Amino acid sequence: MVLSGNPHWWYFWKQVAAGVGILALLFVLWKVDNDWLSTALGWISLLAFVVWLANTIYEFVQWRTTRFAVTDQRVAYQSGVIRRSGVSIPLNRINNVNFDQSMIARMLNNGVVTIESAGETGDSVFENISDPEHVRTVIFAQMEADEQADSHRDATAIRDAFGSQPIGASTAPTAQSRLDDLESLRERGLVSDEEFEVKRKQIVEEL
Repeated sequence: MVLSGNPHWWYFWKQVAAGVGILALLFVLWKVDNDWLSTALGWISLLAFVVWLANTIYEFVQWRTTRFAVTDQRVAYQSGVIRRSGVSIPLNRINNVNFDQSMIARMLNNGVVTIESAGETGDSVFENISDPEHVRTVIFAQMEADEQADSHRDATAIRDAFGSQPIGASTAPTAQSRLDDLESLRERGLVSDEEFEVKRKQIVEEL
C-alpha cells in the first residue's frame, strides 16, 4: 500500500449547505409572532431536520466505506454499504493520468483524477480526491517502478533461458525450465523464432 484514503471532506458540501438552510429556517421561526405560521414553520423545521440528519448519517457511512488506494501493483477504488462496487486497474494497463481542479477546488486542495487505461473499461473518473496532483505523481512513480521490475524479470528470464548464470550461483536452471522460459519469451515477443529454434536445439543437445 503506497497511498490510501477516503474522499475529501468537500464530499459533504450538500449536507453543510442544507444544515445552514435549516439554521436559517429556525432563525425565521424565532422571529415570527404569528401562532399559526409559527406552528407550521415549526413542523416544517422538524421534518427538514429529521431528513437532514438521516441523509447526513447515510452519507457519512458512504464516505467511510469509500476508499481510493494506490499500491505497488494497481490503483483501486471501492464504495458502497449494502451494495459494494469497485474498480481495480493494474499499473501496466494505465496509459495516462490526468487531474482537474477548479479555482475553489485548488483552494480546498481536492479535485478529479481521470485514469486512462487499456481495455474495455476505458477512462475511470474519481471525484473528491485529496491533493490530486500528488496522487498523479504517486501513480506515475509506481508505474515507473513497475516497468523497471518487469524489465528486471524479463532480463532474468532471458538469462535463465539462455543458460547464463550470475557469478557465484551454485545451481543452473534445469533444461525443462530453460525450455519453458524460452517458450514464454517467444510468446511475449522478446525472442524471435530463429533465436528460439537455435537455442532450443542447443538445450536439447545438452540433455
